[in-house]
Amino acid sequence: MALNAKKVPKTGGNFVEQPVLEPSTYPARIVQVLDLGMQAQRPYKGEAKPPAHEIMITYELLDEFMLDADGEEIEDKPRWLSETFPLHNLEADLAKSTKRYKALDPDDKFDGDFTLLVESPCMVTTANNAGQGKNVGKTYTNVMSVSVMRTKDARNAPALVNPPKVFVLDEPDMTIFKSLPEWLQEKISTNLEMQGSALEEALEDAPDEEEEEEAPKAKAKPKKPAKAPAKPAEEEEEEWLRRMNLSGNPCMARW
Repeated sequence: MALNAKKVPKTGGNFVEQPVLEPSTYPARIVQVLDLGMQAQRPYKGEAKPPAHEIMITYELLDEFMLDADGEEIEDKPRWLSETFPLHNLEADLAKSTKRYKALDPDDKFDGDFTLLVESPCMVTTANNAGQGKNVGKTYTNVMSVSVMRTKDARNAPALVNPPKVFVLDEPDMTIFKSLPEWLQEKISTNLEMQGSALEEALEDAPDEEEEEEAPKAKAKPKKPAKAPAKPAEEEEEEWLRRMNLSGNPCMARW
């Protein structure tokens, strides 16, 4: 048998392709609030846009679940939807961040702090959009709007299945950072204000995992075998989106 890597059948482990969500309004809770830092923005109508501080919000749907190979719901694997948008001052009435915050905290109980919204129940309205460019032929589920869940339903809403995650660049929790997909770690760690940041310092101080494993051994370390080239960040992002069926909203930079 020839050892031609291009001819080896492709495998996807136990992953089962998930159907696209039906456009509708779903009960959800916020499961992730992530600080992405200062990010470059795509041009708008051919004109350059200044960089903007972005955040990512992930919603865990309360009554939609991943399906197994037999089409049965996996009750410990709820579907997730995410969106990324620039963070503006709450006085910017037309900004998406303002609309989202006021929908999620209409009484301003948390004084504008997105990180305190984690676990909040809400209603997420979705739409399906066709991919563009290299993604032609694919369909993405996008978050179109978010609204507050009525009090009666919120009292009876199921708790999150997955542990909530909050990541803030000023006080980086490295356990949470390392738990994120590699493409997302790269996006955060290459933000335009990374130099001299608390995250840069934390990454420099973090022990190398391979060195830590080798430390107890007296023998010299063997030379590490050459690693296969890593997938480009965009390919890893696309794979994660495909597996998790997260939103591909064109207004969310590369989402």
